[in-house]
Amino acid sequence: MKKLLFSLMFAGISAVTFNAQSKTWDFSDTSKFPAGAIATDKTVDGLSFVTGGSSLTIATNSLATFDDGYAPTQRLQFGGNSYSGSTNPAVGTTSMPTRRYLQFAVSNNAVIKFWARGGGANRSILISDETGKVLSSTTFAGNTTADIAIATYTYTGAAGNILITTGSGDNSLYKIEYTDNATMAVGDVKSKNKLNAFSAGNKIYIKDLDAKNTQINVYSANGTLVKSLKTTFDTDFVIDTKGVYVVNMKSEAGVKSVKVMIK
Repeated sequence: MKKLLFSLMFAGISAVTFNAQSKTWDFSDTSKFPAGAIATDKTVDGLSFVTGGSSLTIATNSLATFDDGYAPTQRLQFGGNSYSGSTNPAVGTTSMPTRRYLQFAVSNNAVIKFWARGGGANRSILISDETGKVLSSTTFAGNTTADIAIATYTYTGAAGNILITTGSGDNSLYKIEYTDNATMAVGDVKSKNKLNAFSAGNKIYIKDLDAKNTQINVYSANGTLVKSLKTTFDTDFVIDTKGVYVVNMKSEAGVKSVKVMIK
């Protein structure tokens, strides 16, 4: 079996599948996130809202359409800074938020993606670890309809909690997506997805789509997101760097991941 697996990968085609744990918190889901103020701490589907005496709000105004076609109907409005004053902590510094932030648990090697909008110039949404150390900062240029962002961060630390906070300004989140690469395991396939991915040379091919709006994320062996796209049809694309990659495919039919080799 090992010899056959090696032969397939060496040829540039792999049928080794994985089952990656993923979670999406879409604030347009009214069954989980009804419109209105969140005035007390609570946890919804693994996502904790920490108010610290200052309300967060699920709002239905100031919406946006993102480059990937995502068009939310609600947003999470922070309503102000997670820190004192107008602080925008820099990446690498440690500043524990005291109010208006989100928290969820992760294992190591996680990919975090969020859809957001700024509330003014030089304002930011931050990703921190549970000590308050800032890992990532997405800064906005101003408060306009074009001031939106899809941000991705690859977390490679120890298991613990991730915090999503806001710097100065009334910034908004529309959706958070979390993929735990640490749970991938050979031979553990539970998805009903019929679609498949394989590689030949420096191309990856996506075939047999059975659902519209399939999200494709390609990760390197160390968990770094190297390509992301959404497709309705069979497609192919080039990856320039040789190596082993994990192609994660998510649709209404489920989640499926396939390991491929680029030669």
